[in-house]
Amino acid sequence: MPELLRAAAAAPMTPNLPPLLQDAAVVVEGEEILAVGTYAGLKAGHSGPVRDLGDVTLAPATFNSHVHLEMCHLLGLTTQGQGFVPWVKSLLAQPLYELDAARVRAELMRLEQRGAAFVADISTHNAAKVGEILASSGLGFASFREVIGNTVPGDASTLLPQVPTVEQGGRGVMSVAGHALYSTTGELLQAAKGFCRERNLPFSLHLAEHTDEDSILLRGESPFLDLLKSRGVLTSYTAPGKRPVPLARDLGLLDEGTLLVHCVTVTEADVADIAASRATVCLCPRSNEHIGVGRAPARAFLDAGVNLCLGTDGLCSNTDLDPYGEVARLLELEPRLDLFRALALVTVNPARYFGRSIPRAARLGTLAPGRLARFSIVPQAVLDICSHR
Repeated sequence: MPELLRAAAAAPMTPNLPPLLQDAAVVVEGEEILAVGTYAGLKAGHSGPVRDLGDVTLAPATFNSHVHLEMCHLLGLTTQGQGFVPWVKSLLAQPLYELDAARVRAELMRLEQRGAAFVADISTHNAAKVGEILASSGLGFASFREVIGNTVPGDASTLLPQVPTVEQGGRGVMSVAGHALYSTTGELLQAAKGFCRERNLPFSLHLAEHTDEDSILLRGESPFLDLLKSRGVLTSYTAPGKRPVPLARDLGLLDEGTLLVHCVTVTEADVADIAASRATVCLCPRSNEHIGVGRAPARAFLDAGVNLCLGTDGLCSNTDLDPYGEVARLLELEPRLDLFRALALVTVNPARYFGRSIPRAARLGTLAPGRLARFSIVPQAVLDICSHR
């Protein structure tokens, strides 16, 4: 039997309704939304149960578009605000990839309780195990296996972990991501991207995260490059002599199927290149602050028409995995950003990107008939930031 949910307000994230609908109602049956409108408009034709959610603002369930779940056990164990190399050194001093499966499950449950419905995870050594955990959760997901180094397999399909529970569950996909342009050779990145393009899978890449990345790619000189060599990640390195975005473009990595993560050290021309490619960008403002690498130009991306999303990165560089924490911080950093455009970064925008290849994701992101009945409550802290402007 259909149930009517009433809330003081709702952010439907659809063009046919106001950005903030007052005295809102959503009619649901099972997992599906049947109708969205005002309480007065929908109550007259509804004979089923009514649940009053009270003085809250209802929104679509959120997406965390970039997270490293295999590092959940590293909360509070890394340096803050000292820059990328000190942060990496503090990271490497820990048992980096010793997956704590119970902690991962607990964090995913916490995410669901806070209104998340989709997670995009990057795992370097534990993609298959994390994929299994995600498949057993209630979340939609993209579980990326991250490739690093220079070994290009003869068969690119071997890059993808085979996880039967993911294939059977139908709520997400296993896919492949590149770590970064300086740690993964162009040939391997092209093989990974080509495989994802052929299979219509999302492809993710850390790009332009810190100034050391520019130094490595342009000149082959950086304390971080020295660190990579000392760890055996790179035995030798020849600088391509190009900055991150032009290099990614020339390698053929930028298109509508690519998710570019961080994009802190980008120029105006870089933003234009990314916009022209129709790639999606995922910003991680709290993680960038924790590490001390700078601030991505969110307004420039939005003004250029880039499909922009938000992710928390891992607990190795953040205090929690709640996408609303990123929304709140970005609203503080960008005074001209309104509530509707901020909410789009964790709802409709990531649904647009991940929905290209994951049917469940395509049914999230907005409150509209036929969409999944998955909701979040906009935190009061987010509403207060907007109301005080």
